[in-house]
Amino acid sequence: MVPDVVVLFFALGLVARLAGSELKVPQALYETLSIYLLLAIGLKGGVEISRQDAAALAPQIAACVALGLAIPFVLVPVLRRLGFSGVDSASLAAHYGSVSVVTFAVATSWLKQAGIPYESHAALWVAVMEAPALLTAIFLARRQGSGPTNWKRLAQDVLAGPSVMLLTGGLLIGAFMGAAGTAPLNPVFVDPFKGVLALFMLELGLVAGERIGQVRQFGLRLLAFGVLAPLALAVPGALVGVW
Repeated sequence: MVPDVVVLFFALGLVARLAGSELKVPQALYETLSIYLLLAIGLKGGVEISRQDAAALAPQIAACVALGLAIPFVLVPVLRRLGFSGVDSASLAAHYGSVSVVTFAVATSWLKQAGIPYESHAALWVAVMEAPALLTAIFLARRQGSGPTNWKRLAQDVLAGPSVMLLTGGLLIGAFMGAAGTAPLNPVFVDPFKGVLALFMLELGLVAGERIGQVRQFGLRLLAFGVLAPLALAVPGALVGVW
């Protein structure tokens, strides 16, 4: 199968950085692209939610929250056995329990290209899995003895964070307005989506190329975990999805 074109933009950024190119995406543009992607995915998911039965979505939301809470508890002991510190283990585990909006966008783009159907309201799952894993991971990191946790402040920082606010806000706007109400925004948030995603992937490739030297610092254990953990987590994810 021909690779998704946005993946090639990531490869371009990676090669450019490894080649010593001074190519860079301005910070202001990077932040704008991030805001755009979060809102666009949220709006699209919200429109699809408006077409769903709320009662049918409740078990899915509960399952996603449960997975987000549980995954760091499973991964932190594994990472500790691989030699990572308690704080680094919790940080890495949070990234696997939460959901990358860019990963979600690339995955759904690939599914469309491959002709594989998926639930049109999947963006809702991204939104509800954003916060639980972060809270769990911070709790596990705090257990290493770094002092008491101000849970009220922590919840505010996580739930009021830009990514959660933008994604959730987009979902609510899309769900409230529906397809007809958001139709005037299609030329901005629907048609150019893949082009904006390609620019964002270019930046991610540049970042990956810049930090590739850190692989030498952490060695094959980090690479092995990065490859095997998603495959292992896909099993309970698929089982929960089928259930």
